[in-house]
Amino acid sequence: MAEPAGWRGIDELATLVGHYGWLEARFFELTGRWATAPAGDGAAPDSRADELRVWCAAASRRHGELAAHWAQRLPVRAGVDVGSLVVAPSGALAEALDALEAEADLACGVGVLVGTVLPWVGEVYRRHTAGALPVSEAPVLEVLVEARRAVEGEIRGGGSLLEKGGAEPLVTARTIVTILSQAFEEICVLPAVHPS
Repeated sequence: MAEPAGWRGIDELATLVGHYGWLEARFFELTGRWATAPAGDGAAPDSRADELRVWCAAASRRHGELAAHWAQRLPVRAGVDVGSLVVAPSGALAEALDALEAEADLACGVGVLVGTVLPWVGEVYRRHTAGALPVSEAPVLEVLVEARRAVEGEIRGGGSLLEKGGAEPLVTARTIVTILSQAFEEICVLPAVHPS
């Protein structure tokens, strides 16, 4: 008998929530580091860079709150260390986000985040929301709705800041999307696909 599209066992749901928590914590760190990065040595004041740092600070706060909310939704079971569930879906994803964090050009880094990474994550959240059963995943759905709203707002806000300056996303954005797709395919985050 086939499982309903939205059915997830407790272990699968715990894995997803742990990955979401890791991802939001990683976005918290990444945007927080960009927000506090010093201006280049001897660089002239740059109001656009200052605006992007303020945007990054606000984004960091939102992602930190989402990471905390995901941590609160992790299932508590006997013999399971809840903290051990908050891990990257794959090593490649962690490495890609490390590379993005190291981007020297703040506008390019934010461009990849708002033009590529956040839309992809928003789609993962949307698909999970569409396939979730409200009875078994109500607490998770609550955070998914909040996370989707935050992602959409950040894409709009960050995008409008970047448009003012004419920044173009980096070519590496394609690489990050490929890594994101592979990382989340490994855990079957898309509701229509379940391991056989």
